Amino acid sequence: MSSSYSLTLIFFFASSFLYTSSNSFNITNILDQHHDFSTFNDLLTQTQLASAINSRQTITVLAVSNGALSSLSDKPKAMLKNILSLHIVLDYYDEKKLKNLNKKSVILTTLFQSSGLARGQQGFLNATVTKDGDVSFGSAVPGSPLNAQLEESVVSLPFNISVLHISSAIMIDDVKADNAPTTSPSSPVSSPPKPAETPESGDFDEPPSFAPDDAVADGPSEEAGSASGVSSINSQLDLAFVLVMSSVWWFLMVKT
Repeated sequence: MSSSYSLTLIFFFASSFLYTSSNSFNITNILDQHHDFSTFNDLLTQTQLASAINSRQTITVLAVSNGALSSLSDKPKAMLKNILSLHIVLDYYDEKKLKNLNKKSVILTTLFQSSGLARGQQGFLNATVTKDGDVSFGSAVPGSPLNAQLEESVVSLPFNISVLHISSAIMIDDVKADNAPTTSPSSPVSSPPKPAETPESGDFDEPPSFAPDDAVADGPSEEAGSASGVSSINSQLDLAFVLVMSSVWWFLMVKT
């Protein structure tokens, strides 16, 4: 009976460990493996955005290398946090998914939008596939340039976290110094604007325009939705396994 008891304990702790490790990631540890992003990594920690990233189950981080962060050196900490939160997309996008978009442009919802501090379309990013097949990022505010280019994939853990290297920081247009929120924290996050369809033979160097009265947003992509569903189901199965193993352990304890 003692051997059965020991075996039960081993299965219990092993299953608990697997449940914890298979459903978590740490952006600080990930970026620690890539010294080119050490400054970006430090800024995420200083602004407490690292913990916000780690608390999510599905996320995409647009990382900027040390040499391309000079434009943020003189920013106040509150504004710096807002700018960095614009680089955290609340969905999973890896390099392949971006380059194989059904449409040439997609609007991405960021952590800045969920903060309640964004005005208008400031909390959204525009990702556009250019005529050369490259991917460019910029603010979704009409008229904003798409001056951040996708360089490479840094880390991809489908469908939990994707870290993508972009060429430069994406700035927020017209953000007040006091960063006063325009919506209360309890107010629902507004839907992203629907991107205008881009002609297949057109010039993609300029960001697509957005209709001002367009209130209906494209929902999350079918691939990302199904991926999140799979991740949720796996988490439930892991938890169920832990509960079953706990029940077996208690049964054996009572029986002894």
